[in-house]
Amino acid sequence: MGRGVPFMSWQEIPRAQLAAWNQRLLREPTASIRQYPLLNEGHRLSGHIWINFVKPYSRLIEWCRRQTTTTRYLAYRSGGDLTSYAVVVGIGMPGLRLGCIVDGPVTFAGRQMEPREFSELLNWARRNHYLAIRVTHPDPEYVDYLATLGEVERTDGVPFYPHPFSELFVDLSPDDEAVLASFQTVARRNIRQAREAGYHVSIDRKAGALERAWSVFEARSAQKQLNYRSLKMWKLIMNEAEPYHAAHVYTAWRNAVPIASILVLRDHTTAHNLIGAIDRNALGDAPSPACLLHWSAMQHAKRLGCRYYNLGTRSGSVYTFKAKFRPVERHWPLPATFIIRPSLYHPWRRMLPTVTRFIMRQQNATGPAA
Repeated sequence: MGRGVPFMSWQEIPRAQLAAWNQRLLREPTASIRQYPLLNEGHRLSGHIWINFVKPYSRLIEWCRRQTTTTRYLAYRSGGDLTSYAVVVGIGMPGLRLGCIVDGPVTFAGRQMEPREFSELLNWARRNHYLAIRVTHPDPEYVDYLATLGEVERTDGVPFYPHPFSELFVDLSPDDEAVLASFQTVARRNIRQAREAGYHVSIDRKAGALERAWSVFEARSAQKQLNYRSLKMWKLIMNEAEPYHAAHVYTAWRNAVPIASILVLRDHTTAHNLIGAIDRNALGDAPSPACLLHWSAMQHAKRLGCRYYNLGTRSGSVYTFKAKFRPVERHWPLPATFIIRPSLYHPWRRMLPTVTRFIMRQQNATGPAA
């Protein structure tokens, strides 16, 4: 490149530098937790658990998944200035790989993604032999804008790699009394009853705290046929997050016995409830501490600077519980799948219904993952 011409390029971030990027992203209001290395590295080392398969082939398929799922961290610099960042999760084999960018790319300092930047990202994908790149993001205007910058289908080209369709958020910006008053009456009553029952809520950012509470998740898994991702993966994520106070375990105890527990990760603006469980056998006839547990997490998240608390999706029977907090539901726009290699992508699209039906049959055979 000639002298005087500013250097512009997407560069891959070495894994040795990823910890510093967690800290950098925590300072950026638009960066979602789904773009943080601490979460993506945990998923990567666990084989990106995007589907559960029935035994006896589960170990073999999980091994294959680890070999065929890659995570690439990219940063774009223009004239030496950092402007954008993206995590690309690739699924498939070299030459037959699909990429997913969830809640990204991230742009810094409130700036808009420039057409040349995104064009260079697609060129990077082409050089690395991706068939397509699927982009999902909560901002419909951002996705609509990106969709003008390449050959695109407004459809989900990788439907078995999860992304949210909608999520439930509680606004923490009012004072605590106002937030509490916004809940349903039953939620406030449940919080009061749990306090009167003598529950103690512990808050801990160390991975050992999750291990001490893991019996709750094991009990819930047996009771509801849930397939929780491994304790090893969540401990790895917590270890990565610990220096930045970005992950906390909240556990409700009674008589030194863990009754309910949740794991919450935070980015700059939002605390995200990732997993949770209550041991119904240990609970017995006592009042449930679940509302008190989430209210404690909300108060703590607010002290850490978060404005929102993400309860997750409305799916399943737990929506009745989540509705007690009167959350606001935000809907994600349709994904934008950017076609990189049409001659291979279009046959893949024709095969997709068959592949999707197979995966859904496997998912139904094992129960939901958490």
